[in-house]
Amino acid sequence: MDKKILVIEPRGGLGNRLLAISSAFNLAKDCGIDQISMLWNNINECGCNYEDVFYWLPEGCKAINLIFINDSYKAMFLKGKIISCIRKAIQRGKYKMFKLKTKADQFEANTIKTTAQQQELKDKVLSHKGKYVFIESYNKFYGDVDLSKIEFNKEITEKVAAFKEKMGEYDAMHIRRTDNVEAIKNSPTELFYDKISQLLKDSPKAKIYIATDDSGILEDLKNRYPDNIVSEATGAVSRRNAEGIRFALYEMLILAGAKTLYASFFSTFSQIANCIGGNDMVVLKVESKE
Repeated sequence: MDKKILVIEPRGGLGNRLLAISSAFNLAKDCGIDQISMLWNNINECGCNYEDVFYWLPEGCKAINLIFINDSYKAMFLKGKIISCIRKAIQRGKYKMFKLKTKADQFEANTIKTTAQQQELKDKVLSHKGKYVFIESYNKFYGDVDLSKIEFNKEITEKVAAFKEKMGEYDAMHIRRTDNVEAIKNSPTELFYDKISQLLKDSPKAKIYIATDDSGILEDLKNRYPDNIVSEATGAVSRRNAEGIRFALYEMLILAGAKTLYASFFSTFSQIANCIGGNDMVVLKVESKE
């Protein structure tokens, strides 16, 4: 029988996708699978091609862009984008046919939480008789997060290196707001303000990089501490396009390079940055009343 091919379709935002990809590499290694096919969806939740994120993937890993244009067929037709309509229809058709063809080869991974469940998944993959092992996931489902075999977009990593050389030693904060209810509830904004006050009391010249999806907080902190707060954000960015995702990766790697990363609770973005950089991470969260 031909060797198995692990097909991973990472979903969600950038951080979620990196978690799923790391798990796929771990599972493939433990199951003796040396061919990985990554289906990269260019859609609203992460609107870029894989080349915008990666420079190099491990040997045996092939990535395929699925550019599912977010406009509806009707909207594209009214705009005169007939060719785009046809391309979208063809690619979506091929994708749906592949999903139907590999229905018996699809494995549920998003609900995996425990070591026992991971072992169960491994056993199922090892005993699977089909050519493909198809996993669609937005989460970590196997092994520890390890992205050491990945090289990120070279242009972005070079830009980050230049930033770090200019900055010298710095701490960083990721203040996750907007739609992350758990982060807002468990890591209220005042905890970050209090931590900044403490850091600057101990070291008045300290530099603190702020990554946040709340422009109001960033503007306030820059006004309060103009000599200490640093940010590369110049305006609102969207994860619906390549520019926004590339900037998200840029900030993620800046967070990874900090001496200490002060993170938001329930933030995949913070977690991935810490895994990449191996730095100290402190999750600022309210103490349990129990």
